[in-house]
Amino acid sequence: MNDPRATSAPSVVRRNVGQAGHPKGLVGRFFGCVMARLNQEMNLFTLEQLEVRPGEAVLEIGLGPGRLMALLSEAARHGTVCGVDHSDTILRQALAYNREAVRAGRVSLLRATVSLLPFPDMRFDRICSVNSFQFWPAPEGDLREVHRVLRPGGLLALTLRFGSGSSALGAGRLAERSRVEEALRALASAEFRDLRVAARGLRYVTASCVLARR
Repeated sequence: MNDPRATSAPSVVRRNVGQAGHPKGLVGRFFGCVMARLNQEMNLFTLEQLEVRPGEAVLEIGLGPGRLMALLSEAARHGTVCGVDHSDTILRQALAYNREAVRAGRVSLLRATVSLLPFPDMRFDRICSVNSFQFWPAPEGDLREVHRVLRPGGLLALTLRFGSGSSALGAGRLAERSRVEEALRALASAEFRDLRVAARGLRYVTASCVLARR
């Protein structure tokens, strides 16, 4: 007789991957809390690499629970900070964490996908995405859309994480490294320039921030 635990394991993995890419419901809220903890140091690393200045317009793609949005809002004081995510669950968490900034007009949160950003051309000085590039549906096309809304000379930061052995979702080092290579190829295809990678060992993971300019 087949072991029901063995037959159910792939479906559990698929559900976990789905929640990471598109959190929803009670489990999605739990994933948001997990992301807040796991991505804390990555957010700070990304903020450092992005070098946001007061008065700039900044976009975050894939919000997590909104922790980085708060940091971006502080760095871009007197500027504008927008965030997009396709998960209603995540947007509610990000709104709860940034409620005062949203009320004051310093932060705006929108339900949208990276494939169709609801902004005019050349809207932002800085754009970032932390630990979400691996879930983008069409990396090259999506990066062309990002390129469209970034101002000439503007900076894009895509931050990815490497586990000490394998990632929390079971992807090995080779798969993780290939994401950085995929990002670099897609960025070049989307006509970004000045491509470089900054890496740093953090408490639980090593973060790689892929940087590019329009």
